[in-house]
Amino acid sequence: MRILHPTDFSRTAEKARALALGLAARASADLHIVHVQQRFEADAHRFLRPSLDTLNPELVRRVDEERAAEVRRIQERLQHLAADGGTWELRWGTPVTELLDASEKADLIVMGAHGANRLDAFFLGGTAGRLVRRAKVPVLTVRDEATTTDVRRVLLATDFGDASRRAWEVVDGWRPYGVDVVLAHVVDDPRFAKDPDYERRAREALDAMRHDADIRTELRTGNPIEVLPELAGEVGADVIAVGVRRHAGAVGLLLGSRADALLRASPVPILSVPYRESSD
Repeated sequence: MRILHPTDFSRTAEKARALALGLAARASADLHIVHVQQRFEADAHRFLRPSLDTLNPELVRRVDEERAAEVRRIQERLQHLAADGGTWELRWGTPVTELLDASEKADLIVMGAHGANRLDAFFLGGTAGRLVRRAKVPVLTVRDEATTTDVRRVLLATDFGDASRRAWEVVDGWRPYGVDVVLAHVVDDPRFAKDPDYERRAREALDAMRHDADIRTELRTGNPIEVLPELAGEVGADVIAVGVRRHAGAVGLLLGSRADALLRASPVPILSVPYRESSD
């Protein structure tokens, strides 16, 4: 396994790095830490001065020195983060573009997810949200509220569709590394909530999905946005995994309002596993 960890050196990114390190240790995986710098921050105000000033050799020299010092500081921070394991890289450009390029060699992205608050309506417009929409590999997003430091158990939420089955394939591949899996289906339609026939068929579908694997299954009712984090706490899951659909002809993942809300609000890290649907 090859794990990509984008960092902005924030507290949230550090929480994501802890999970990335834990997974890398479990799976004997390669961990690659990347920071994308969009522009030089040192003395940016100088470039607002009259253009004649920029012709001053002394000013140009000082700006070049500040830029070099800034690069060294970033590189030193990356070296420090990689000291616990892994390699590091400093990239320049647009974060989403550079991280998508870096993810071409990765099997998993583990990163912090920022928002102004837990109900930030624009979360999916940020770097993490855009990667979730566009990455070809699973993305594990970690919010600042997260408290877990290792991935020992995954709660896989399923609706028994192709995207959920793809998510099962991914987390089932983690089981040899000592990661437990709990399969869960949340009945959120009141028409089926008290239907014994639907409950029977749902339990049969859960058993069929796990095949012969000796793992726990859960059937709950309610709003998945509220039920899944609560259930993760009950079963001791460190991560909630969901399958997300991508149409072959569409740009970005087709995330419904509930998936959006789960990504925004869950204090439990979310593993978003992309599934490409046929264009037919």
